Amino acid sequence: MFSSTSVDIVTITAKIDDALFTTLSNVSQQQYGTINHIVIYHQASDTELEQLRTYSQTYSQGKNSQGKNLEYYPQEGSGIATAFNDGIKHSQGALVLFLNSGDTLVSDDVIARVVDSYSQSKWLWGTGETISVSRNKYLKRHCKQPEPWRETLFWYGNPVCHQSTFYSRRLIEKIGLYREDLSMGMDYEYNVRANFVAHPTLLPFPVAYYDTTGVSSIKVFKQFANHRRIRDRYFRLSWFKRLKVDTYCLLKSCYRLVMIPAKLLL
Repeated sequence: MFSSTSVDIVTITAKIDDALFTTLSNVSQQQYGTINHIVIYHQASDTELEQLRTYSQTYSQGKNSQGKNLEYYPQEGSGIATAFNDGIKHSQGALVLFLNSGDTLVSDDVIARVVDSYSQSKWLWGTGETISVSRNKYLKRHCKQPEPWRETLFWYGNPVCHQSTFYSRRLIEKIGLYREDLSMGMDYEYNVRANFVAHPTLLPFPVAYYDTTGVSSIKVFKQFANHRRIRDRYFRLSWFKRLKVDTYCLLKSCYRLVMIPAKLLL
């Protein structure tokens, strides 16, 4: 069904480890066949590369493997934004999803459902719901879609999770690459630019499990400061609104800080 719509899934990873193979295995089980899985790795030993080469030979041989392909490339620089951009440069599909190492799709029909939606309306970008999980997945939170969608959502941080967001090739050609001068918050800034082109189509179903023990989830106050700088660049708020938004975001950061031990242990 809709096999002419190719989907690129970009997975960036600091190293080739069990978390990466968890993501690769999960994507390989997708019912939808026309998937090109692109891995951008930061570092790898000869033994780890051999493991990846061996895995890539069997990647397209599973029961749902028709049309699936696995490619892997070393990162050409440093930083998360550079890795994202490397993935974009190696991609050619009509839709691109950034699914980090350790993250997984919630069911084996997710990509088929997304392509079904895209085939009907040819949206520029679409975002589904996300289920955030702790390290051992004992804590889960289903992040529902905002109703209705509004630009002011970006005042309070990133309302779009890249693990559940599909960018069309047409949108990428309009807004370009991620900003590599940002050490954190590059996905927030990218989504702000995307939203100025078109509001995302809201996909009314969960797409991905999001691991909340990553760098952006742990360094909560650095993330708060980065989001604040990006927000002030793109949105002109009155001093009162700015104070109100900053207070809310600071309190949210404090709550996230308190939750870190539970996320790491549970």
